[in-house]
Amino acid sequence: MNQGIILAIDQGTTSTRVSLMDANAVILDQSSEAVEQVFPRAGWVEHKPEEIWKSVGNLISQIAQRNPDKIRLLAGIGITNQRETTVVWEKATGRPIHNAIVWQDTRTSDFCKANASFAPVIREKTGLVLYPYFSATKIKWILDALDPQRTRAKNGDLLAGTIDTYLIWKISGGESFSTDLTNASRSLLMNLNTGFWDDELLRFFNVPKNLLPAPKASIALHGKSKGLGFLPDGIPILGVAGDQQAALFGHGCTKPFQAKCTFGTGAFFLVHTGKVPFPSKSGLLTTLAANQGKTLEYALEGSVFVAGSAVQWLRDNLKIIEKASDTQELALAADSLDTPFFIPALAGLGCPHWDSDFQGTILGITRKTSKADLVLATLEGVAHQVADLLEATSADIPGKLNSLKVDGGMVANPVFNQILADITGLAVEPAASPEITSIGAGKLAAVGAEISAGDFPSQKGNASTIPGPGRDKFLRRRDKWKAALIALKGFYHSHGSAGSS
Repeated sequence: MNQGIILAIDQGTTSTRVSLMDANAVILDQSSEAVEQVFPRAGWVEHKPEEIWKSVGNLISQIAQRNPDKIRLLAGIGITNQRETTVVWEKATGRPIHNAIVWQDTRTSDFCKANASFAPVIREKTGLVLYPYFSATKIKWILDALDPQRTRAKNGDLLAGTIDTYLIWKISGGESFSTDLTNASRSLLMNLNTGFWDDELLRFFNVPKNLLPAPKASIALHGKSKGLGFLPDGIPILGVAGDQQAALFGHGCTKPFQAKCTFGTGAFFLVHTGKVPFPSKSGLLTTLAANQGKTLEYALEGSVFVAGSAVQWLRDNLKIIEKASDTQELALAADSLDTPFFIPALAGLGCPHWDSDFQGTILGITRKTSKADLVLATLEGVAHQVADLLEATSADIPGKLNSLKVDGGMVANPVFNQILADITGLAVEPAASPEITSIGAGKLAAVGAEISAGDFPSQKGNASTIPGPGRDKFLRRRDKWKAALIALKGFYHSHGSAGSS
């Protein structure tokens, strides 16, 4: 063991990243490239799949040119991806029939609301909620628009999958059509207890089964490279997981009640629950963790739709900061006794509220309110939403969380980490590397290639943040936060969104 090189592909919402790693998942080289999003109309978010594939090829080529000797030692490929984002393409040509519909897209909201009576069946079978976030509604929308009779789908002319499936198919030269269980578990089509596509769910969404890939364990042979100018033939794809499950594995959270939260565009909390699924009664999602073999591993998950993108909103829309790192100094300069509340529901409220009508709201501004106060309110608002997830978790599981492993751009800000620790009451443990999702994909592939037994070095950084004297103040503000949510839900449900007619 401990010989061989891993190539890890991390395809995210705003960028693609490719890393070369050793057997311990230590990054030796890395390249990244921005990925364009398309916004055809309000609430619609798309990618061009062929541009995503082009970014993967460009980045692997760059890595290969800089590291020809290491490329010859490749033992395997790991893939992690933005989950739920859906592609439908032609089997014969490989051409997508529509842009990829991104996880953030809400165009299927009306369908979900109209079929709310079926939601309990979905909850029981999948651990999820009937919400535009998930893949099945996106597949249905594309087929309704472009193959309404399902003729092409039933004839086997079309293929559908999440980004992992699309990349596996492209890397393998069209020979492998595969997904892993973590990605499949986010589709609304897979039975969480069996790990197979569910016939009743397929009928409900009118998705022919032959349109979909066969789900496999995260650590398994998903295909081999073929016909690529930038990689040798025969390199096995041995590790695949959705980005949040890859991050969970990257953090080393492989035992029950170990938890992490990734702060990217949104904030994504997962707690490993072992071999036992915990049906949530508090609005969380029951999902699968990365696994090897036939035994399923489970997790509870909560998603905050807007976290890092709230900071981007401060920068790009309000223009009160020039760069994300400005939030640290401004938050320290804020009047902490007169901070307004900002509920950063710029794409609706996610877990545990699941309220797509809710909109971003600022409460309690006065003539004294400054841009520093708004920055502090933004950081606090993200932390409050994570605290909502943790309170729901406490109601669902018997174990107790003592710490929260964190990663992502926001945790580079120690002020945010302190706010998070104070509001949640947990020790906040940032990862040593900001690339924990890529590292998770690399670890999965290294185990699959048998160049590692899974005993990886710790990813914990040196500086943990524990709750401080500010916790009492934030506990008082928690009550006001909850009261604000209740009042505003009534407002938005009674009067509709600001942009509605």
